[in-house]
Amino acid sequence: MPTLTRRALLALPMLCLVPPGRADAPFTGADLLLIGMSDLHSAMERSAAALGVVDAALAANRGVPAAILVNGDVFERGNAVALRGQGAADWAFLAALARRAPVVLNIGNHETALLDDLAETVRRAEALGIRVVSNIRDRRSGRAYAPAVAELPLPGGRRLVVAGIATDEIMTYRPVVRPALDIPAPAAWARENLPGLLAGADAAVVMSHAGVAADREILPLLADGTLLLGGHEHLRLMHAQGRTRCVHTGSWNRFVTLAGVTLGAGAPRIDLREVEIRPDGPADAGQAALVAELMAAHLTAAEREILFTLPRPLPLGEAARAASAAMAAATDSATGLIGHTSFGTGLPGGAVTRFAFDAFCRFDGPLFRAAEVDAAALAAIAARANQDGDLPLEARIGDFAYAHALPAAPAPLASNGWIRLNAARYLGTQALRFEQVPDVMLKAVVTRHLRGA
Repeated sequence: MPTLTRRALLALPMLCLVPPGRADAPFTGADLLLIGMSDLHSAMERSAAALGVVDAALAANRGVPAAILVNGDVFERGNAVALRGQGAADWAFLAALARRAPVVLNIGNHETALLDDLAETVRRAEALGIRVVSNIRDRRSGRAYAPAVAELPLPGGRRLVVAGIATDEIMTYRPVVRPALDIPAPAAWARENLPGLLAGADAAVVMSHAGVAADREILPLLADGTLLLGGHEHLRLMHAQGRTRCVHTGSWNRFVTLAGVTLGAGAPRIDLREVEIRPDGPADAGQAALVAELMAAHLTAAEREILFTLPRPLPLGEAARAASAAMAAATDSATGLIGHTSFGTGLPGGAVTRFAFDAFCRFDGPLFRAAEVDAAALAAIAARANQDGDLPLEARIGDFAYAHALPAAPAPLASNGWIRLNAARYLGTQALRFEQVPDVMLKAVVTRHLRGA
């Protein structure tokens, strides 16, 4: 059985996009500053630094009207501190954003991660002065949970109009809330509703928490100069179509996207800049103190346990490929296949606690093995796996499978349960016969190999 040595771990490939820009650089001549973020998932450890980035952007563009756009999934039930603390850090983060600029929140599939009723989440957000948008309706009443659009006034009688679209993948919502949700197919809803909702807007934004497949169908419907802010699949991308821009801002409070919008006689011009949120960067002192207090109050001894140490931090893609290699070693396979959104963020250097590991490896479960994967299946998988590089929008499948190495010749492959159940979507083939490997569980396998066993 192959083993993952520490040297092999550090040799795993790491894919990077264009280096991020600076938050403290102005958008010269812009009439509007938009600050976009998505898929935060209770990443409270970076929330104070995220506010620092927002402050830097607002200061650099002082006097320019601004809006903060939060494209869903603020909360994460798998975060033990968020769950026990009832989302205190997340709500404080939203409140802090609302004190800085108008905030528009689009409902994602994790807005009921900590509360069992979406209506209560909307009520609490609106009580903070946040404008909530969504196309989800409440089956119990037949009414919308929130308006489909928010209108924000701009100087000179102009208007910014922001529309919200949710994912209709019902299995990504908690079972307790599914019966109350009536969610239309995103592209069909957009085709029927967006032309009227965005008519006459001087600046228009569509927040789509429906993934890139839906975004590709929505893009042709939009007037030139519209910003499509995507999310749900934790991707980072920028795509230009005329003056229209589509951007996905990543996840787990690791990046934020700034947009400088210039209005004129023709279509708006949108200049985009991605900014990395560094935990050691300038931070909001009050938010940092609250997070420290919550960590001290809610982390158990088990969650503080040090599982292993690493010689340096492992960014998300590198750490995920390490998990793939660990799956392969545990199942005597050529590689492991595991979904991008099975992971939250990367791993820190030094001591890694169970709490930090759970933020990286979000879900546990058994492993499966396909004993013989032929060349045709390998070619289909290779075309769809490892899509964390700088790929064009048309080549992306959305959530994708990591594989630390794909064999050139037929060989056995391992997977987790989610990939096995959704093989057609992730792997491009349903021909593989995955059988459960007895007595192996994902988190234990990954932990053991990262520990150097």
